[in-house]
Amino acid sequence: MTMLDAETTTATTNVLLAHVEELGPRFRERMRGLDESAAFPFENFAEATEVGLNRLCVPTEFGGFGYWSPGNFAGLYKILERLAYWDSNTAQLLQVHNHAAGIIAWHSTPEQRAHFMPEIAAGAFCASLGSEAHIYENGAEHLQSELRKVEGGYRLNTRKAFTSVSAIAKYLMVWVAVEGDGPYAERLLFAVVAKDSPGVQLIDDWQMLGMRSTVSCGIKFDDVFVPDFNVVGEPGGWVNSDPRTFSCAYAANHLGSAQAAFDFICSYVADRPDLCGSEAVKVRLGRMDAQLYAARCGLDAAAARLDRGDDMDAAEADAIRAMHLCKNVVLSIPYEGFDIVGARAAHERYPLGQMMRDARTFTLHFRDDLYVQRLADLALGKGFSAKKARGGSTPFDQSSAGA
Repeated sequence: MTMLDAETTTATTNVLLAHVEELGPRFRERMRGLDESAAFPFENFAEATEVGLNRLCVPTEFGGFGYWSPGNFAGLYKILERLAYWDSNTAQLLQVHNHAAGIIAWHSTPEQRAHFMPEIAAGAFCASLGSEAHIYENGAEHLQSELRKVEGGYRLNTRKAFTSVSAIAKYLMVWVAVEGDGPYAERLLFAVVAKDSPGVQLIDDWQMLGMRSTVSCGIKFDDVFVPDFNVVGEPGGWVNSDPRTFSCAYAANHLGSAQAAFDFICSYVADRPDLCGSEAVKVRLGRMDAQLYAARCGLDAAAARLDRGDDMDAAEADAIRAMHLCKNVVLSIPYEGFDIVGARAAHERYPLGQMMRDARTFTLHFRDDLYVQRLADLALGKGFSAKKARGGSTPFDQSSAGA
């Protein structure tokens, strides 16, 4: 995949950021209605596609912008942050699609890339189906989906959960392993399944506290045929040969959402002489401002390391630190804002309630305590791996990761 010079990537990012600022107010206007009806943001996606936000991680040789690839990380996180500022649901959906497009591009053969990338660049959306933590079941999640080899391809029987983008997707990129006895992570690759394939069933199970307009329902695969051509990557490739993770993208969404909540609180306070004259309120706002600054510095520093091509494990450790800071700030600022604004903040005419619900829901993508434990292990001299046993934002335990 083609690497771009820094001047070109900066100019491209600025153009795309200008598009986000133009679209953003409309995304915000629709946010409440989409939340109330738990409806997918089709209008937002149509407008985003018109300005190329569906092509962020498509390689440049196929008409994309080549983000989330060597030397071109930071711009993606700036774009995701600003999208989340206007609507974290739409930002998360575009994040998932673009990550899926980037995974397909990275792991495909030249023939597969030439087939899938033009379609995706033209507006075919991709969902990424990894989770098997089903809503109506309890117990620990275990990745166990496998492809069963048959003539000309494979058969797939499994259920996946939290399938963001599936409402509009043409392709379902399924995280799945080939049959075998080795660790799951060493057999893992990707099945790119057309959503209209026989045996694919979307499950109506999306009744959530927040992030409602992502419509991240469950999907069942009942003896679905997957042609050989639609199996992407080598077994274990995601863990063993792909240096990328999702940590900074999560952090960017959290940071943008936190900034949006902070700006709302400040605008409310500015119109109330009793509040903007209160030393106690100003102390709280000043602390929030400093928290946002620290989180943004952490994210920018982690993204810069990725752009420089620093050691993968060290860069991911910084990304985990940034993700922790951004998660804390997006959970604390909307919540504290209720005390500052008062009871009116709970009224649906104000966005703070939805911002808090969306933040609480989206931050559950990862368990913060597990990641800070990994940072503690690093500090205690026990090591840190971006992808394997003591890994980052896509971790596998010792039994599943291999050596």
